[in-house]
Amino acid sequence: MAKAVLERTKLLRSSDTNPGSGEMADRIYGDDWEASGLGPPSSWPPCLKSAVDIMLPAKAQIVIFWGPDFIAFYNDAYAPTIGSKHPQALGRPARENWSELWSDLEPLLRRVLDDGETVVAEDRPFYIERHGYPETVHFDISYSPIRDDAGKVGGVFCIVSETTERVKSETALRESEERFRAIFSQSAAGICQSDLAGRLLLVNRRFCEIIGYSEAELLKMRVQDITFPRDLDDYVHAFRTMLQTGQSFEIEKRYVRKDGSLVWVANSISPMRDANGDIRQAAAVVVDITERKRAQEVERRLAAIIASSDDAILGTDLNMRITSWNSGAEKLYGYSAEEAIGHSVVLLVPDDRIEEEPAIIGQVSAGLKVDPYETKRRRKDGRLVDVLLSVSPIFDPYGRIVGASKIAHDISARKEAERLQTVLVGELNHRVKNVLATVMAIARQTLGREEANQAGVDAFEARLALMSRAHDLLTHGNWEQAELETVVRQALSPYQPDRISISGPRIQLAPRAVVSISLALHELATNAAKYGALSAKDGRVSIEWSFAGDDPARLRLQWRETGGPSVVQPSRKGFGSRLIESLLAAELKGDVTITYDPAGVICVVNAPIGGWDHDQSALSSP
Repeated sequence: MAKAVLERTKLLRSSDTNPGSGEMADRIYGDDWEASGLGPPSSWPPCLKSAVDIMLPAKAQIVIFWGPDFIAFYNDAYAPTIGSKHPQALGRPARENWSELWSDLEPLLRRVLDDGETVVAEDRPFYIERHGYPETVHFDISYSPIRDDAGKVGGVFCIVSETTERVKSETALRESEERFRAIFSQSAAGICQSDLAGRLLLVNRRFCEIIGYSEAELLKMRVQDITFPRDLDDYVHAFRTMLQTGQSFEIEKRYVRKDGSLVWVANSISPMRDANGDIRQAAAVVVDITERKRAQEVERRLAAIIASSDDAILGTDLNMRITSWNSGAEKLYGYSAEEAIGHSVVLLVPDDRIEEEPAIIGQVSAGLKVDPYETKRRRKDGRLVDVLLSVSPIFDPYGRIVGASKIAHDISARKEAERLQTVLVGELNHRVKNVLATVMAIARQTLGREEANQAGVDAFEARLALMSRAHDLLTHGNWEQAELETVVRQALSPYQPDRISISGPRIQLAPRAVVSISLALHELATNAAKYGALSAKDGRVSIEWSFAGDDPARLRLQWRETGGPSVVQPSRKGFGSRLIESLLAAELKGDVTITYDPAGVICVVNAPIGGWDHDQSALSSP
């Protein structure tokens, strides 16, 4: 039988059509097998010879592991799969050349050789070093026993097919699909897919959030159903153009949300083709731009306001070059936008104020606040104009300061009015003093210089002098208001300041209150100097004012004397007491109480804030 197999093998190898011809057939039948312990092929068991004869011409990748040492035989198709292990692996025990994976491979081979099992697996991973570096490869494997005539297993017939590239491709595809699913589901942009009729086929979570419908609801709708009607024609036209040209397009439009509100979106629409290259569907990436649209609308309105403002509004870079110029600037300064833009803003600055602009840019560049201030600027015709200048930093999209915005308000008319008011107030003060001087002269002539009338004349003169000083305070305040603390200090100026304590928040008095409070304080101080605390060496007077209790709508002013002679209730009220209690209460629309406490006179004024005509913004602790 062995002779017949040998003859058959020789016949197959000598035939031009022998399917067993090739490199591996030459090596198997041409090599000396004595060293392998198997002996020459002629002595091999018939089952091994038959297995080799089946293996060699096969196009499949086949390797045979024979005997307890798993001597390796393989065909031409299998040789490339073991790389640099070929050809030395042929005829050698598998352990020698598959050492790096022997702990994994041997158990598989033992199951076949020892137990007679058939081992089958798809895409089975193996660790191998076949090209000088470690790698993981994959094979479909079918390991079958090679039995002799007695049914004993003598070797393992392994039909394999390397699937490494396919597994890599499938893994890459799977990972790509997983990434797509992750992007699709977690994307900050809305993503949807529709057919050519607009029916929605696929939507992600963000798209549902933008539109306000659930996924189930949207998959029953068309793109046309959620598009704002006035934007539909433009969208349909662009979509049809895409179908004709195959080119993607972008469009900004509005969707109608489930609650009826509108949401602005930027749509990027792309065609999706089938295997034949025909457009079958469309995919859209949708970004909510509602806030951007609102910001653009605000910018548009601001631009319109700036353009039409009567105030001069201009922008400069950090090199003081003018970058923007509105119509108000053209009217105020006389330069057109073409004449001003690109030139230094210094062309508007008078020579004596030339350092202002560098100082402003320095403050702006350092991020410091520039408070509005009054200054002068030069027109194209050379005339100077009074302006109230406000400066703000200009930021780029990254928050960096790149320039300054300046608003100049023409205050020439106000300045002229202030000048005229100063002249008129001065003239009024002059005339009032003339009147008071005339009244004083008449009083002296009428009352005479007799000693009996002298005290009355002196008191009358003192009151007129106090009224004159009160008018001076109003003159300094442009006849509009005077600060309470200033009024108090001036009324008490004839007396030693170290014996008088004054405290209270800042409050402005209207003209009608200045004179009456001055006269009241004069009467109290005169009385204290004659009979009260200021007549004694250690006597003191405190004047305090504050908001009454927790009620910010009322103010309480108190005069208190201490350290003077014991006070006795007078038997009758004099002119001073009546002036304080009647005139002051009437002027302030409040209550005035004078208490003759034995320790010292106490006068309390309690009046609503409106009676003081204070400047609420000026309230603060002194």
